Amino acid sequence: MNHLTTAVATLLVPPLLALASSARAAEGSTPVAAAKPREVLVLGGTGALGAEIVRRLVARGEHVTVFARPASDRSRLDGLPVSWVVGDLMNPPDIENAFRGRPVDVVITAVRVEDRDIHFYEKFMKPLTAAAHAAGVAQFIHSGAVGAGANAAKFPSLGWEKVPGLLDRFKDQGVGEDILRASGLTYTIIRNSRVWPDGTPATGKAALVEDDSYIGPVARPDLAELTVSCLGNAACYGKTYHVRDDSLTWPPPRN
Repeated sequence: MNHLTTAVATLLVPPLLALASSARAAEGSTPVAAAKPREVLVLGGTGALGAEIVRRLVARGEHVTVFARPASDRSRLDGLPVSWVVGDLMNPPDIENAFRGRPVDVVITAVRVEDRDIHFYEKFMKPLTAAAHAAGVAQFIHSGAVGAGANAAKFPSLGWEKVPGLLDRFKDQGVGEDILRASGLTYTIIRNSRVWPDGTPATGKAALVEDDSYIGPVARPDLAELTVSCLGNAACYGKTYHVRDDSLTWPPPRN
């Protein structure tokens, strides 16, 4: 469900996310470029969402390191000036190695669950947050799922209990979020759910909302743009967001 899960977004300049109220984040002014590029470690950077995020980070001038398995398809990132660290999220020493010998200012997770392990997030978030905390990481942005943990109870009419294993995976997502919240790291959690198909262009109308009873569609380029707009943005610190885009429908129209 997370990262249900490519055209470059029509948003040419990343918007600064400004909170219009405690319940809604609205588009604001263009951010001032950082005086010094941040060192950003991206997990899941070879996937559909992760690659969108990496492209935007590179365009901003950030220094990006992508954590990937040895057999990961890197084609989405061809030609981009990124560094690589090879490892397996299920192997804590590999996670520790991702922080060894390199500065890391920000961690971004855009990990796609590719197996049925209902303890997937619990297993990797513990060593990942511990290593990030020990390395003095300034910000941790986590791409989560609508329905994570107790949030699933907000959507009783969607029939999730009828999908084998789905609630167990949501529970695991919630455990992962709770590990991050308790880690002492400055965090932002951005939950998504109904992601439109690959190749859907950005609408430029998506926003982050703190209403955790909202579920709706989003285009992946907009999701990536909102993720990157939280980089170094104090308005996003300590927040758990859902993504809202009233210009899209669900399900997507058939071609």
